[in-house]
Amino acid sequence: MSTRNADDPFGQDRNPPPPRDATSLQTVWLRTFLAVADSGGFGTATRTLHLSQSRVSAHIAALEHALGVTLFERKARPITTTRAGQLFAVHARAALLELQRGVDAARSTQDQLVGHLVVGSYPSVSSTYLPDVLHLLRSEYPGLTVELWEGTASTLEEAVINGTVDIAFRPTLPKIRDASVCHRVLWREDIVAVMRKADPLAQQRSVSLADIVSRPLIGNPAGSAEDGGGFDLRRTLGEEVGNANIAYLTDQPTTLVALVRSVFGVGIINRLALQTATLDGLTVLTVDSATAYRDVALFWTRRRSDRAAVCAFLRAQERTPPPPHVRTLVDAPANQE
Repeated sequence: MSTRNADDPFGQDRNPPPPRDATSLQTVWLRTFLAVADSGGFGTATRTLHLSQSRVSAHIAALEHALGVTLFERKARPITTTRAGQLFAVHARAALLELQRGVDAARSTQDQLVGHLVVGSYPSVSSTYLPDVLHLLRSEYPGLTVELWEGTASTLEEAVINGTVDIAFRPTLPKIRDASVCHRVLWREDIVAVMRKADPLAQQRSVSLADIVSRPLIGNPAGSAEDGGGFDLRRTLGEEVGNANIAYLTDQPTTLVALVRSVFGVGIINRLALQTATLDGLTVLTVDSATAYRDVALFWTRRRSDRAAVCAFLRAQERTPPPPHVRTLVDAPANQE
């Protein structure tokens, strides 16, 4: 019988079972392990992987048995990786990426590109623009399958850096500081105010910060200021943010519009997001603020720049007309720094 050493930071047994050779590890175990590590929980990973929780648990148990180490601190909430898990995740991610490159290279010998691509996005782009890009991509590369991964600016940044997604649409701010990330700026869109038509402000052509700063404000996405919650709202308000009454933050544009319609406050949101909601009974006004806009870009890491699927997606995006009510930034080429 093996005994656990509570002081062992790697979560190893004193007498662990003999570790298996690396070639005995199954790629599905690695993918499951990374999904749990990235999501911070077995339950969330089940939805990402479309597997039952018992199957996810079985994959992790089999991997831990094969390695002879404990990969997760299961008593923590959310679940965290042990020191051994942190070290193994780096190599597991690199191994799967290299394997995918091998698959793409082998398939590239065929007449048609065959591969798999994970695209990160957020609701307004997913609803108003991404379908057109995917339609063009599918028409030219029918053998390329695409998986959609949605998140906020904060979670999309992490997903790009850790390899959960191959490429992602994301606002340029908050700025991504990882030097390995490349980006292509696509367009600029206004941050606007949404209010009921019965609101006294609705009679104006635009609203000033003084008009709205004392009103209950609704923004997106959800989360703390440190995590980027309400970033566009906070940026639009600038120095007035300290005087603002931020009543609600939500990830969903339709929820923001519903709260405005129910007299919970004035919504401050990017104009493109409003294309996904019904605006009956509401008015949309520009905000008189030098920072009432957001720039949107595509982000990917340098290590994925040579992937045929990523290059194909970039070409398809470049030929797809921009969504409505945005200003194309034609002088902003892809940034490789």
